[in-house]
Parts: sequence; C-alpha cells; structure tokens
Amino acid sequence: MKKNFTLRQLKPYGVRCALYGLFVVLSVVFTMATALSVADFLRILFGTGEGVAVTSGNLIAQWLDSLYVWLISFGKLNALHLFSAIIFVLYALKNVFSYLSTIQIAVIRSNVIRDLRNKLFHKMLRLPMSYYDRHRKGDVMARFSSDMVEYEEGILNSIQMLLTAAISMLLYLSMLLYLNVKLTLFVLCMLPIVAFVISGISRKLKQASKVVQEMNAHLISLTDEAIGGLKVIKAYTAIDFSNKRFREYNREYTRRRFHMFRRVDAASPVSDFLGNVIVIGILLFGAWLVFNGDQGLTSELFISYVMLFVLMIPPAKDLSTAFSQIKKGRACADRIEQFLGEPSEKSDFSEYSDNSEKSESFALSLRHVSFSYNPGTEVLHDINIDVPRGTTLALVGSSGSGKSTIADLLCRFYPCTEGQILLEGVNINGMSLSALRSRIGVVAQDTLLFNDTVAANIAFGRPDATQDEIVNAAKAAQAHDFILGLPQGYQTSLGEGGSLLSGGQRQRISIARALLLNPDLLILDEATSALDTENERLLQATLNEVLRDRTAIVIAHRLSTIVNADNIVVLDHGRIVEQGTHAELMNIHGRYSELVALQSF
Repeated sequence: MKKNFTLRQLKPYGVRCALYGLFVVLSVVFTMATALSVADFLRILFGTGEGVAVTSGNLIAQWLDSLYVWLISFGKLNALHLFSAIIFVLYALKNVFSYLSTIQIAVIRSNVIRDLRNKLFHKMLRLPMSYYDRHRKGDVMARFSSDMVEYEEGILNSIQMLLTAAISMLLYLSMLLYLNVKLTLFVLCMLPIVAFVISGISRKLKQASKVVQEMNAHLISLTDEAIGGLKVIKAYTAIDFSNKRFREYNREYTRRRFHMFRRVDAASPVSDFLGNVIVIGILLFGAWLVFNGDQGLTSELFISYVMLFVLMIPPAKDLSTAFSQIKKGRACADRIEQFLGEPSEKSDFSEYSDNSEKSESFALSLRHVSFSYNPGTEVLHDINIDVPRGTTLALVGSSGSGKSTIADLLCRFYPCTEGQILLEGVNINGMSLSALRSRIGVVAQDTLLFNDTVAANIAFGRPDATQDEIVNAAKAAQAHDFILGLPQGYQTSLGEGGSLLSGGQRQRISIARALLLNPDLLILDEATSALDTENERLLQATLNEVLRDRTAIVIAHRLSTIVNADNIVVLDHGRIVEQGTHAELMNIHGRYSELVALQSF
C-alpha cells in the first residue's frame, strides 16, 4: 500500500482532524491536572506540611504548593470542599473534550468509508468487461463488504487509536520529564524493550491478513455460485459434494484466521504485563530517590508521578495494539487501492457531435475487423460488413462462431484487435463511450430487469423520460396491454430480476427500454432463444413491427426468426463464410442451408 493512501482519504477532512487533535490535547491536559492535584488532596486530608512555599524544585512543585497554601487558608474542611469542586470541574472538562473528540473522529470515519464505497462503486461501473472475465464476482463483492469492514476497523480505528495514544504519551512523557528527569529516563530506557517484543509479535501480520482476505473473497464466490446454481446442485444431487467443498475451504480459512488473530490479540496482554513491570521498577527507583532527598521530588509529587505513569499505560497499550491492527489492515487497504487503481474503460475520446447530413451511405460498417480475447487465439478474423440505413442484418452461425462478440465490439465493451468500426461514417473509437452507447439499443438474450417498478425499468436509460414517452415505448414493444393488467400498472414492482413476469413479458419490457432511447442502431442478441414456441411467435410479431424501417442487427439462434432480414451473414469459427438474403443462401446449398435443415429436422 502506498503510504499516503489513507492520508489522501483523510485530506478533505483536515479541519476536523485538527479539531480532533485539539480536543484530545485538552482532554489529556485536564486529566493530568486532575492527577497532579492529588498531592494537595493528600496534604489537606492528612495534614502534612505547613504550607510553606517551596523555594527549590521545579515550577510544578512550586505551583502545587502555592495551591495548597491558598486552599488551606480557608480552613481544612472548606479546603476539602473547594478541592472537590476543582476536581469535579476538571473531570467534567476532561469528559466534555473527550466526547467532542469522539464526535469528530466518528464523522471523519463515517465520511471516509462513505467516500471509499462511492469510489469503489464508480470504479466497478467503469471497469472494462475484460476485468470481469478474469476475476471472480465474489472477489469484487468482498471489496465492498469484508474489505471495507476490515479497513475501517484495522486502519481507521487504529489510526484514531494511534493518534490518541501518541498525543497522550507525548504529553504524559513531557510532564514526567518535567517532574523528574532521572525517573523518566529510567522509563525511556525500558520502552525500547517493549517495542522490540511487540514488533516481534506483529511481524508478518500484513501477509497473513492478505491471505485471509483473499480466502474470504473466495468463500463469498463459493456462496454466490451455490445460490446461482442451486437448481443444478439439487438436480445433480450434488448437495453433499458442494457442502464438503465449502466446509473444507471454510476450515482452512478459519485456521488461518485464528493464527492471525492469535498474533494480534497477544500484543495487548504482553504490553500490559510489561507496563506493570515498569510500574514496579518506577515504585522501587522512585522511592529510593524520595528517601535520598532527590531535589524537587516530594512524596506527594511522587504519588502524582506514579498516577501519571499509570494513566500513560492504556495509551501505550493502544499504541502497540494500533500498530498490530494497522499491519493487519494494510492488506485490505492494498486490495482496495489495487481495485481503485485498475485501468478504467478508455473513454477519453473527443465527443461525437451529431450531424444531420450523413456523408456515408451505410449506417454501420465493419472493415477488416479482427479480435482476440487472448493473444494468439483469434475469435474474429477479417470481418467486412456494410449495413445500409433502415435495414436489418442477421448474424447466424453455430455457438462460438463470434456472433455475440461482434455485438460486444459494437458497444465497445472490448476494443478491436485490428480494423475499424464506423457508425454513420465515424470511427467508434473517435466517440466518447456515452455518445456511442446512447446511439445503440441492446436487447440481450438474458434479460436483466431491476427490482423496481415497470416504469423505472423502461426509463432506465433515460431517467428524465416523461410518462407519455414511457407508455409510447411500451406500446411500440406491444407491452402496454399486459402492463395495464398488473396490480399497480406501470408502478408495479417487478421483484428480483423481474421474477413476477414471464419470459416473453420480460423481453418486451427490455425492448421498450431500448426503444425509449430511439437508437440509431438496435442490437437484438438472440432475444427469442430462451422462449417457448408460443411466446417466440408473439414476440417475433413484436420484433417485425419494431424493426420496420430501423437499422438493426439481429443475432439469431432460431433461423425462422430472420427469414425476412435484408442481409444474412453466416459466421463459422470467426470468419464470414456466406452472405445474402434467405432465398439466396438457400439456393447455394451451403452452410446456411445446412443449419436450416438441422433446425427443420
């Protein structure tokens, strides 16, 4: 992780960070004032000394003695009452500033996590499709869930703990040095030993945490796959197999997680034990200094010194714990930063400005287009196609011939390896992604509807569309009648993935969504292949009406749906093997006629 990753997230909240530091300083100052006042409380309670002003020692000792003289001048009982009031005020102020610091850091943490989630979601939408070909969906989901939780607890919470502990220890050590240099130097000599032991415990935590987070992402992927493929698991009686696979991986994940937390949790008790050892050393060495009349260290001031050191132990523990947690959390920060650093889709092209006077006679042209997902494995080879305006081009071929790949290239989900694609005479690589995709409507085989109303799903690409525009698009897709029959009409919620509708109804909603954009090019990617014969016939009638006088590309699996296409291109292993109308291709008795014969049979 780059050292300034978290600092970049905190930068917009610099003022709040400064206020947080100020409130922590004030809280510690009032805590120290309370501890230093114990000397006067003991003198008043037990009647030690006569209140003569101190003529030697440091200013703190002199100031405390002056306070004692002022308090005792009111009488012993009144002095106790006054002292109690002073202690009450000091504690109240300490708690007020402690609360204010907590509020500031809570706002900072919440806002940083909010900002990071926004950035992650924005990046997720901007990543090219090739990224999702190479990575598990569960790994992406883990960045939003477990990684974010671990980042907040392991980094942000630890930074808060680290800053509070560092400020507290700095102030406490400064005061201890001022009270007695010899005793404080003794303490400082012990601290490197504590730091060495703690660093040994927390060593290798970052690498262990990274492995654990990656395994957690894989667990999420296994769960997601099981939910998505539950019908297959049950149909193949693979419940025991799936359960065994998950249990074995979960057992290994739990084992590694336990070993990681064993190291983390060891830091606090070890630092606590070493802190108590140092306290015993202070008591022995400090008592020796008092007995030998060390200048400025009175018995009452020594008790205040011990109290201040005891107050310093919790932030010292927090300091060691924070370092351990940060090392553990850095793996999550690395994963988040790595995801945010992935290259987005290249959209930094000049905006395409529409021109009503089209110089090209073709709405769409593919010229010498070749494409490979992986180097050395060509999916498309030297594709040349011209699509005149207002005509329908059909792409047919066996599975894996490259039909859907051409659709992906037209939407620029992937860049061409070679050649160029022209839309209205303009190279699509010269358009911004938003300009290009706003001119293309896509109806895919696997219709995706969102868990929202019918109207919201139709207007998904145009959230500013009016109700009349939505209704007109639904009528054009022949969806208006069945929508009116739904419980709340256009305001009916469709459920997860449009589960409340049939396959044909979902496709009509998808077609209406594409038509609402009024695209220059409509792509139908096997839009009827998942339907039964009756729904296919009904939807085909809709498509025949929709495609009239519209530039369209139809990727067809069922050849009966494209007999009226103006041009049919037959693909085989990424190459064009035949091209023509249905009648022309049937007359040459080639690959197309073979496919028709197979489907007819």
